[in-house]
Parts: sequence; structure tokens; C-alpha cells
Amino acid sequence: TALAVAALFAAHGLGFAGLRLTGRPWSRAHRLVGRTGPGRSFALTAVLMGALPLFAGPALHPSAHTADGATLTLLVPVLVAFCPLLVAAQAWTWHTFRHRVTRPSYL
Repeated sequence: TALAVAALFAAHGLGFAGLRLTGRPWSRAHRLVGRTGPGRSFALTAVLMGALPLFAGPALHPSAHTADGATLTLLVPVLVAFCPLLVAAQAWTWHTFRHRVTRPSYL
């Protein structure tokens, strides 16, 4: 199961690389992704990764794996405080790197 999940994540990364790169890296990713193209491969693997918890759902019993009440009392305010910051950082990253990589960038 772990190897299948690792292969799924690798295919997802190849699909993303095929969407963002050009030249030899693009052709290598495109060859490994297959005939469907990087966009479809990326979308399919994203859906499959989103469905992984649904596939594992019947085997998990949430009541046996929940944290103690005191732990949740401590962690929920931290989550409420930091979650908007993480979402903002992710949005900024997506905005910054939204274009296809076409040439070297020397920072």
C-alpha cells in the first residue's frame, strides 16, 4: 500500500512538472506521464490523492484515535491563529510561481 501511495505521489509530481517545465525536463516528464498529457495526469492523481482518506475510511475508527480534551483545548486556538497565515502563504506562493518556467533565473 505504501508503494502504491508513493507511486501516486510520484505520478502527481510528474504531471505538475509537465505543466510547469519546458525543454528536456518537460519531454522527460511528458514521456513518463504517458499519452494522456500532463494536465489530465495531474488532475487524475489529484482526485485519487483526495480520495485516499475515503478508501481508508472504513478501516479507521476515529474514537480510538482522537486526542485528549486538554490537548484539543490547547491546539484549537493555535490552529485558528495559524491556519489563515498558512493559507495566505500558500496563496502567495501560488501567485508568485504561477507562470511556466522558460529560462534560468539567477536570484
